[in-house]
Amino acid sequence: MTNTTNLQEKKDAGRAIIINVDDLGLSPAINQAVIRLAGRGLIGATSFMAGGTVSADEVQSLREVKVDIGLHLDFTGIFPTSLKRPLPALITASYARQLNKAAVTDAIKQQFDAFETTFNKAPVFVDGHQHVHQLPTIRQCLIDEITSRYGAENLSSARVTTPLIRDAKSQIIYRLGGKAWQRLCAQQQVKTNDYFAGVYDFDANRDELEALWQQWLSAAPTTNYLAAGLHMCQPDLEPRGTYAQYGSTTPPIHSVPLGLPRNIVTTLIMCHPAVAGHDWQDEIKAAREREFAWLMSYEFEQLLEDYQVRLVKWSELAA
Repeated sequence: MTNTTNLQEKKDAGRAIIINVDDLGLSPAINQAVIRLAGRGLIGATSFMAGGTVSADEVQSLREVKVDIGLHLDFTGIFPTSLKRPLPALITASYARQLNKAAVTDAIKQQFDAFETTFNKAPVFVDGHQHVHQLPTIRQCLIDEITSRYGAENLSSARVTTPLIRDAKSQIIYRLGGKAWQRLCAQQQVKTNDYFAGVYDFDANRDELEALWQQWLSAAPTTNYLAAGLHMCQPDLEPRGTYAQYGSTTPPIHSVPLGLPRNIVTTLIMCHPAVAGHDWQDEIKAAREREFAWLMSYEFEQLLEDYQVRLVKWSELAA
């Protein structure tokens, strides 16, 4: 009797995972990766760099695949601002309180404006390119803009960087303002993820990438009474089917209930995929293309099944 009960509890305890593609707008290859992965139901969120470009056709495709889109706040990448500088210099200036608050606020406003112009709506959530959203001065200006722009009833959700895996790089990211940002979000009742993963050095080969995802998924906390499953999506976009269809005793993925338990514990895993191509370049292009091939693979879907993953969206958490 005990063994049967334990087996049932394990079956009903899924891992709530938000898979987020960073850097939407940086290149058409990244935009297409988002559309294709979301069309397969394999991701639920992406964050847009306001200095980038998303075509009207791509906006329509993003709408059709029902992916949550957030603002990827940028002070170190492609957004044109006088405050732009390399990450180490930005960290130094922020901790030395050398950033002009009015200039920071203006850059944040411009990026929200650009997002709203591109997508004709507010971002579902906010995070930061190279996690700049949690740095001193920037984080306070950001939370002030979120609350003043959207009000208490329509606040965006926000990414926090509480490490899922206690590796050195994740710890460094969190210590550069993660706790203070999380406290600000809690004070303003901004919804956040519970844990954060996806940190690595972008030099992993296919086998190493698979091992990293296995490590992240196995460490992600479970939530009782949470059914495993991918996002709702159109079957004709899934030529190999979704993972819940591989087992004859598993209900089809499209019958997974939309409701989430009240005590859900979420892990956000960031990723940076791009469709392979020769018409663009950046520093981690090869890693982006490896990530896309991995995320589109049968082995990735099988890993989601093995760890009873329930992919969730920010908009589900805010509902």
